[in-house]
Amino acid sequence: MTSSKCIGLKAALCATAALLLATPAMADKAKPVIGFTVYDMSSFIAWGKQGAEAITKANNGMLLWQSAHGDVNAQISQIQQFINQKVDVIIIAAVNSSTLGPQIAEATKAGIPVVATNLSISGPEAEKLVSYVGPNDVGAGEQEAQAVVDALKGKGNVVVMQGPVGQSGAIDRTKGIENVLAKNPGIKVLAMQPANWERTQAYKLMQDWLSRYNGQIDVISENDDMAIGSIQALKEKGLAGKIPVSGVDAIKDGLRAIRSGDIIETNLQNGALELGMAVQVAVDHVQGKPVPKEAMLQMPSITKANVDKYYDQLFDHADKFVEGLPDLIKQNMASGHYANE
Repeated sequence: MTSSKCIGLKAALCATAALLLATPAMADKAKPVIGFTVYDMSSFIAWGKQGAEAITKANNGMLLWQSAHGDVNAQISQIQQFINQKVDVIIIAAVNSSTLGPQIAEATKAGIPVVATNLSISGPEAEKLVSYVGPNDVGAGEQEAQAVVDALKGKGNVVVMQGPVGQSGAIDRTKGIENVLAKNPGIKVLAMQPANWERTQAYKLMQDWLSRYNGQIDVISENDDMAIGSIQALKEKGLAGKIPVSGVDAIKDGLRAIRSGDIIETNLQNGALELGMAVQVAVDHVQGKPVPKEAMLQMPSITKANVDKYYDQLFDHADKFVEGLPDLIKQNMASGHYANE
């Protein structure tokens, strides 16, 4: 016999089955389920994902990876999805450092610990975080600004290409840049504007600046992707390699630009090491092990003098680096020298 009641019951059972399929099993902490949401898939984050995957595999875990593509609301939805799925732990590289308080509070209330990485979380909810694993962005801003100041011998005009408004990486790198510029009155800042970590935006912004300031500028870029975009515009004017450009992250194209002389200095933020360490901290916490409240990575400065060493390690033999990453991260966490390579 068929009835509307049976049909309704069947639909309900199907919906329940679908929910169960979508929801990871949380019973075994030896096989943790990790929800990881990132602000976007930049070159840095793409390399970082390899590290996160390697550490998850080493811990017999399951990685649920989501990119918000620069959309705060998308990231909020992703965190809510992780909460609904009852993951063991959530890791966040935030689109905006000050907008995720309610979601962190809700996850914590649901018994799901939260780790922040790469970009810090501000506001009272930051105290609810298990840990923050990320770079010393103020120090990186200071190092890249000082490199340009030294190249100009303390006199010249600069433009500063910033990351997204509201992201801690952009806020802190700008602070570091301003710390150095405040001590060097011979350097004039012509413009300071976001290009949101993106090459295409940086290229267009640099075209505008070159036109507006008649090419009489030097560039402090808060990441390598924007530096590369700037260099594209400089090449069209025959200026690449002739004016100082600095960056942060030491991505593959950034190190190639160091080798060619198009970038004079960058700062190594090793995405695989950093995001991999965030996963290890998350797993350790889930399994009841002590973790640092803050694991701050000091970025090494990279110039033409030492670029070959890092390029070989990170790109010529990247597979070997990722293979050894689980042991390296455990050693670094034990020693407290989090950025050691």
